[in-house]
Amino acid sequence: KDLWESLIISLKGKRVAVLGERNVGKTVLLKFLASGEVPGEYIQTVLTEKVEQKRFAMGDLKLDLKETRDVSGGHDAIEEWKTLHDEADIILYLVNAQKLNQQRIRRDLEKLESWSKAREFQPKLVVIVTHMDLDPKYVATPASGLGHFRDCFVNLNLDAGLSKLSHRPPIILGSLVNRDQAAKLVATLINTVTS
Repeated sequence: KDLWESLIISLKGKRVAVLGERNVGKTVLLKFLASGEVPGEYIQTVLTEKVEQKRFAMGDLKLDLKETRDVSGGHDAIEEWKTLHDEADIILYLVNAQKLNQQRIRRDLEKLESWSKAREFQPKLVVIVTHMDLDPKYVATPASGLGHFRDCFVNLNLDAGLSKLSHRPPIILGSLVNRDQAAKLVATLINTVTS
């Protein structure tokens, strides 16, 4: 109970921006936080959409999700990204493990870094790698080997973009494929941003 209370206190009033290119899970994550459910059908966000205010509950944890915006991952949405970034305390940058575009990741992270440096208060950046359920090696790796798997995955796929940052952000590997996997990812995320 004390852990959940401390999580709620540390997250209270925090503004979160969910950013990343197309098909990384931004909409799924926002909808999961708004409803506690993973949408059954993938519909790509083309134009900015409003996400209504909702209360999210996971076990004893209850979070109020204020009205927010779900923005596209396309290049033409960069100004909307900047607006969300500049309003946020926490930046979640999502990457699709199955469609890694290292050049885009590097460019996005450099942009986020430059925006953060221009602010008096720099938001906390967390990189979330989604679609790990589609990686057979990840799925077959026992819990005792996930740390080594994560290190190898990050070194091979993300280091080029991460090397451009002044501080290495926490990196979470996970999936939003179903409610259980999404809940596990969100629990890891909450522990990460509150530690």
